Amino acid sequence: MSNGKLLFVEDEQPVLESLKRFFTSRGYQTEGAQTPEEAFNLVNAHQFDLAVLDVMLHESGGGDGEVDGFELCKNLREKGFDKPIIFVSARSSEEDKLLGFEMGADDYVTKPFSLPELEARVRVNLKRTRVVLKRLTYENNVVVDLDLHEIHHGEEIESLSKRERDLLAFFIVHAGKVLSRDQLLREVWEYRGGVATRTVDTHVLTVRKKLRDNIQNPIFIQTLHGVGYKFIAKPIAE
Repeated sequence: MSNGKLLFVEDEQPVLESLKRFFTSRGYQTEGAQTPEEAFNLVNAHQFDLAVLDVMLHESGGGDGEVDGFELCKNLREKGFDKPIIFVSARSSEEDKLLGFEMGADDYVTKPFSLPELEARVRVNLKRTRVVLKRLTYENNVVVDLDLHEIHHGEEIESLSKRERDLLAFFIVHAGKVLSRDQLLREVWEYRGGVATRTVDTHVLTVRKKLRDNIQNPIFIQTLHGVGYKFIAKPIAE
C-alpha cells in the first residue's frame, strides 16, 4: 500500500504540481485542486487520509475576490471530513494560526517551508491518526489489534493476512460510509481501471469469518447488494 492518500488544495498550478510530484516520489497517492469546488468534488470521489490547504485561494475565472482557506476547512469539517488538515500559509501571525485551529485544522505550516519539512508534518499527523486505530474493542468481547494483525475473541485469536488487515483497517477508518467494490480495489489493492474480479468479496468473506460476523444479522460488515459494503460497528470506549 501507499504511505497514504493526500489532497492538496493550492491555486497556483506550478506549486500544486511541485507538491504532487514530490509526495508521489515519496510513496504517497496524491490528488490536487485549485478551487474549493474542485476540492469538494475530489473529497466526494475519493477517501483521503489527509488534506493540505493553502490559506489564500483566489477565485477561478479571473475574479478579484478571494476564497478563504479557513472557510474551506470549516466547510469540509461540517460536511464530515474527519481526516487531518494541514494549513500552509505566508500568514504567520498568532491570530491566523489560532483561527486555523478554530476552523478545524490539525497543523499550521508557515511559508517559506521545505518540502521535507512538510512531509515530516504529514507523517506526524498520519501517525497520530493511525495510532488511535491500533487496538480497538467491540461488543461481544471482540478486540481488533491492527498492529499485530489479529482479532481476539477472548482467549482465541484469529490471524489476519496483510491484505485482510489492510481491508479491515480501511473499513474501520471509514466506518459508517458505503464503500463500493471498485473503491476498495482502488484504495486497498491500488488497482486502476475497471478490473473485473471477485477478490474483494472473497476477502470480505474471510474477514467476516474471522470477526465471527453473522451475514444475516451483521454487527460489523453490512452488505448493500449491488452497491458495496458498510462497516457498521462502533468501538467501545475503554
